[in-house]
Amino acid sequence: MAVKKAQKLEEFNSVLDIRPLNDTNYDAYYADTTAGRGENPTKTLIRQMKNNTAKNYKILFAGFKGCGKSTELLRLKRELDDHFIIDIFSVLEKLDPNNFSISELMISITTELLAYVQKYHDTMKLSPELEKKLANWSEKTVTEEISYNYAERHTGAGVDINAGLGRILNFFAKLSFDFQNGRKFTEISSIETEKSLSDLILHCNLIVEEIKKQLHTIGKSNIIIIVDDLEKVNPAITEKLFFNYSKQLTSIACSFIFTFPIALVFNPMYSFIINEFGQNLVLPMIKVHDKEWNDFTPGIDNILNLLDKRIDKVSDLISSELLKEFIRMSGGSLRDLFRMINLAAENALDYGRKRIETEDYKYSAAKLKNDYYNSISYNEKTGITPTEYYDLLVKCYNDKGKKPMNDRGMLDLRHSMCVLGYNSENWYDVHPAVKEILKEKNMI
Repeated sequence: MAVKKAQKLEEFNSVLDIRPLNDTNYDAYYADTTAGRGENPTKTLIRQMKNNTAKNYKILFAGFKGCGKSTELLRLKRELDDHFIIDIFSVLEKLDPNNFSISELMISITTELLAYVQKYHDTMKLSPELEKKLANWSEKTVTEEISYNYAERHTGAGVDINAGLGRILNFFAKLSFDFQNGRKFTEISSIETEKSLSDLILHCNLIVEEIKKQLHTIGKSNIIIIVDDLEKVNPAITEKLFFNYSKQLTSIACSFIFTFPIALVFNPMYSFIINEFGQNLVLPMIKVHDKEWNDFTPGIDNILNLLDKRIDKVSDLISSELLKEFIRMSGGSLRDLFRMINLAAENALDYGRKRIETEDYKYSAAKLKNDYYNSISYNEKTGITPTEYYDLLVKCYNDKGKKPMNDRGMLDLRHSMCVLGYNSENWYDVHPAVKEILKEKNMI
């Protein structure tokens, strides 16, 4: 089904979807935003992986929420599909974002890899020796008989669960299913211990190694697993995951790319984390203004081009100048931009208008400001008050070098996107909506 541009306001919500692009709409909607970002580490990574297919990369891929990480990772997958088995694993889709462990993550990742191979490369088989070894381990781990074909949840009907990959997939799928539903077996409830976790990793590696031995039969060179959306889960989980288990996360013998919360890049423990990973990449925001708040034309043009792929100009639904106002207020955050334009379109429809006007922009901008205003509140965990946050925001705005101190409060403000970071110069400033809040409070 062809992807179309919006030709009326009612269609904005579908073409300006805040969810990442997918294989259906990528070709129609993808726009290169390197000029606005100042750099694009995805390009470098694609080149490196093509030139060294045997290497097992372990990569942290950071960036602000809504900056386009998932879309860039899809671009990487599409450009490397011919060389690798590549699976994108969304933590938000597969696990409870407020409560999961390193073991659950490993089990789910292995399940997804097995399901991917079973679905797309069903000629690959497990050796009888490995199948027996995994079967013995599974019997010790889960004593309850598997009577339901859990593998069908991942690959569809017709999976043979009595032999080969299907049998092991069903075992891992059942573990994953029971974790998600809170029904942890007695044997698994203690899996957080180092011994059990090491045992789990050992058997995951046996599966990975078996698959890699057969990659030449399908014309592939290695396995890449992209663990997406980690920056969107409970911050306490990601802190524990990376601070306590970086060595375990990098112990599976294939390439991994982990999305990484931007706030943790500025955490004092970050230097210990990156020692376990080969590379740490940061995808900058699209810069729409410079340090003096003058328009940055390449970034604005990048976003106008992106919007032109989604909104039909001939239909005259919004003027170019008004679109620029939306872009300026977004600070380069595509998530905020899409939300604002959608709100403005709905407001215009509520008042019987067929195009977005200035009053609709003002309505959506006010909504965005209110969202950020509500996010600047007392932090029960750290004890930081709204007054302290506002003081930090004023200092950040007034800082000529745009290099705010990396204290606890500033980490929170980056996580909430009240402060945004831009391109290879690595400078930071308050979100335009927050700037307006500070003005209204006569603080700047």
